Amino acid sequence: MPFGSDDLYKLKLSGNVLCVSMRGVWPKTLINTIFEQTRALVKDIRHEPWAALVDMREWIMPTMEGQESFQAIYDWCAANNQTHEATVCSFDLQKRIVSESTSYDANTQVYTRTVEEAARWLVDKGFTFSPKDHAVLLGQADTSSQ
Repeated sequence: MPFGSDDLYKLKLSGNVLCVSMRGVWPKTLINTIFEQTRALVKDIRHEPWAALVDMREWIMPTMEGQESFQAIYDWCAANNQTHEATVCSFDLQKRIVSESTSYDANTQVYTRTVEEAARWLVDKGFTFSPKDHAVLLGQADTSSQ
């Protein structure tokens, strides 16, 4: 699965976990596209608890005009039963941007430096997904047989 919009994001639903890989700076138009794709991907699971594994190690931030749309994604996800998020960050600024956009607490959100730690945390919380799917998003797995 190639990255979307000039390699700025990838989305994949695996079990009851939305796997997200983020790169670069996100303008409002891109955020709106990602929002539409997110709603479509989780439409069949949004009536029960689900989680997100978000890898933003290569992400910078939304543009200023995109901040409100970025917030809207988090608001919609929370209103549609996203109960947990494991966020992989490289910088404290990334953590701050997300923490200011969410109402999750230490029981429902974890910030890590590795995808493996994020995946373990979600499994420990009872979510089911294939860590291989997130590896595919990162380009760490052979996708030729998928």
